[in-house]
Amino acid sequence: MLRPLQSKNARHIYLVLRDAHREYLTTYDIQPILEKQKNKLSKVELNNWLSTLQDAGLVQKAPERGKPTTKPYDRRYTFDLWKLSPKGRKTARSLEVFMGNTPIQTIEKVVPTINKKKIETPPDLEDTNFEDLEKIRVLFIHLSLLKALHKKCEADLFSLSKETGINAQMILELIEDQEKSNMLPLYYLKEIPLDLPGKIRQKLGLSTKKNYKISLTPYGVEFSSYLSP
Repeated sequence: MLRPLQSKNARHIYLVLRDAHREYLTTYDIQPILEKQKNKLSKVELNNWLSTLQDAGLVQKAPERGKPTTKPYDRRYTFDLWKLSPKGRKTARSLEVFMGNTPIQTIEKVVPTINKKKIETPPDLEDTNFEDLEKIRVLFIHLSLLKALHKKCEADLFSLSKETGINAQMILELIEDQEKSNMLPLYYLKEIPLDLPGKIRQKLGLSTKKNYKISLTPYGVEFSSYLSP
């Protein structure tokens, strides 16, 4: 469901609909907001990305077309009307919780120091920049890993990469960087010893990919339980 959010354009459109002050927006409403973010998309490109988000269940289209909702418009031409779907709103709430904007009572009981962590609040839409889009990308990876590990005791790096569709190196870097972030650790990372063929390749000086076992910390288990349906 979250895979389209790997794209910068899809994330940007998703943010526009998330922060909209109207129930529905048209492409006529969305395009000027994107241009303020220095993200110029043609109407065709914008409609294609909206369709991709719709296929993922994150946005939905009104049954009937209508006129723009945020700008004066006196022409006869009408547009498709778009808004976040229930799944899209749930995902938005999950992202806000993940970034520390919505307190969760159960997590606060398990980890009473969570409110002492300094976590930045996402800026308003008009102040959004590429750094904020990068945060969404990181959140997508976290949510994908939490979902994949929720019902498992552990998984190896390459299996996890195949299941989530996320590059193994990106997963590894994200987990290794968690100690540098202001988040409590969500994952345990343990290197898997090389098997005999791997040791032979290593002694011969041949390239050998290291593999790791990845599992959730108690905080990760608690958090993934909250996010599960």
